Amino acid sequence: MGITGKNRRKIVLTAIVIAIVLSGYVAYRLSLQNTGSPSQSVSTFPVRRGDLMMSVTESGTIKARNAVEIKSKVEGEATILSLVPEGSDVTAEDVANGKVLVELDSSRLRDNMNQQQITFNSAEADYTDAKESLIIQKNQNDSDIQLGLMNLKFAKMDLQKYLGQKTADKMVAMHGTDPNQRPDITTLLSDPNQLGGESLQNYRALTSAIDLAEEDYKKAYTDLGWTEKLFEKEYVSLSDLDTDRLRVHRLEVNWEQAKTSLDLFARYEFPKRTEELFSGFLEAERQLERIYAQTRSRLAQAQARLSSSEARYLLNKEQLERIEKQIEACTMRATEPGLVIYASSSGRRWSGSRTNIEVGENIRERELIMTITNANEMDVDVKVHETNVDKVKVGQLANIVIDAQPDKVFTGEVLKIAPLPDPQSFFGNPDLKVYTTDVGLEAAGESIKPGMNARVEILIAELEDVLSIPIQCVTNRGGNKVCYLMTNNGPKEQVVQTGVFNDRFVEIRDGLQEGQQVLLSPPRLMMGANRSQNGKGDTPKSKAGFKKNSKTKSPPTATAPEDPKESSPKAQASDNSGDAADPMKRMDKNGDGKIDLSSEVPEQARQFMKPLDTNKDGFIVKKEMDAAAKKFGGGKGQPGGGRPGRPQGGQGKRP
Repeated sequence: MGITGKNRRKIVLTAIVIAIVLSGYVAYRLSLQNTGSPSQSVSTFPVRRGDLMMSVTESGTIKARNAVEIKSKVEGEATILSLVPEGSDVTAEDVANGKVLVELDSSRLRDNMNQQQITFNSAEADYTDAKESLIIQKNQNDSDIQLGLMNLKFAKMDLQKYLGQKTADKMVAMHGTDPNQRPDITTLLSDPNQLGGESLQNYRALTSAIDLAEEDYKKAYTDLGWTEKLFEKEYVSLSDLDTDRLRVHRLEVNWEQAKTSLDLFARYEFPKRTEELFSGFLEAERQLERIYAQTRSRLAQAQARLSSSEARYLLNKEQLERIEKQIEACTMRATEPGLVIYASSSGRRWSGSRTNIEVGENIRERELIMTITNANEMDVDVKVHETNVDKVKVGQLANIVIDAQPDKVFTGEVLKIAPLPDPQSFFGNPDLKVYTTDVGLEAAGESIKPGMNARVEILIAELEDVLSIPIQCVTNRGGNKVCYLMTNNGPKEQVVQTGVFNDRFVEIRDGLQEGQQVLLSPPRLMMGANRSQNGKGDTPKSKAGFKKNSKTKSPPTATAPEDPKESSPKAQASDNSGDAADPMKRMDKNGDGKIDLSSEVPEQARQFMKPLDTNKDGFIVKKEMDAAAKKFGGGKGQPGGGRPGRPQGGQGKRP
């Protein structure tokens, strides 16, 4: 079964940790076995005072500052019909004349435009008809509403005319308060004073007719009495008596008829007429409500039709305009002067073009065809490492050396710094974080072409009258920056306070004086071991010595000399008792049963030992060490099974 990528990474990480731990142990053992004296040859450097130039040097690539990208804006694919030759110089006159740089085939688009024009004309006619229909419907609605209002008004007037305004308004108000409540019409005649209009007039006419008929009847009846008396005395004839009797009977009948007419009016005619007029008023109200509802419905239908037709009209218009723009986009004209470079020849890995730019090739939408670069405006695309990006600021000056012209130094200025790491760098090395930085190149000239390699030195700061020593003289120990002074009694550890630094020198703010001699490389502890204590000899203990690390040219990666207590007889006996295979005992310097990551682990090894601290308390105990060994398949207390690995390349952390 093969080793997966995840397990391989764990094995490599474990190997790195063990290699660093073992290398520290071997260095320590060798230092005990070697003896020396202060008289050995060492390399020193005097602490000097002067100006210190701080800079960051990175490699970069020349690019056009304001390169105009010519991309296809035609949807789908289009065939190239003509191209301006690569390397052509587009002048300001060409821009003014609208010189054609690229022409794509537009025959398919022109066919689509003819068909779309027909569809657009039909949609435009429907839209116009819908707008006129809406206007007509609004006018019709106004007419219907006015008619409904007029009918309601007339119905109310008829009711008021018959019952009187006061009584009619009272009935209408009663119905408006409670639509289910109908007034008792028969009670209106109980008090004739409530009536008005025609009903009152009719009531008065009927009552007057009764009164007149009654008076006529009573008068005729009195006359009949006198006639009868005269007939008894034979003053009148029998025919006169019969005539008066007939007249009394007729007037009595008229009186009864008048009373019957009033009764019919009160019981039937008045309620019927009142109900008819009141119902007519209510029906006129309901009709008006129906008219309002119908007008709203018809208006909504007309507006919906207008909205639908307008949407179709606008959609077809947009499609027609888009096709017209697509046809215009088939002809690409010069907008800026500069040099023509095809996308297939730019050499950019992520240029977005996979097509060989030539006549007859198909170009996809948004695919880069060419760029127009201005030779007078060039920048350098620099990738600044994450350790230096906080030092670089916009506006800082820079010196630029182009590989094509190594004997000439150009000047420039930092223009822009990316806020996030360059994602393309993750493909080569996920742990490498670089930030894209644009540095302006002044007075580039036509001889400088995009894509050339350059080396950029960004001037961070220029310190005046400061103390400085070579950067390899300073190392870390116990959380402090230290260097080693050369004295008559040998090297002496000196704690210093450092400032800014460059690739060669570091500023010393406190701890040293001008003229003092410091070791270029930290010394190794050369105290002789007591052979009688460890059973390997009886060589007497020698003085602490030093040894020049002549191979160290980059900033030191080894730790500072071990703590003096480690050279005591007790520590030597512990180191020589066979515990070299147990990293826990070897690294636990104070014997408290746990490893302090901040003080007992060299700074260069902390990033590899931190994953073993599972509870994140800053200490590694034996349980965590054994768990790591078991997880990675090693022996107890030996992560990785004691298999030595070689640490990967990289520089140690600078002061």
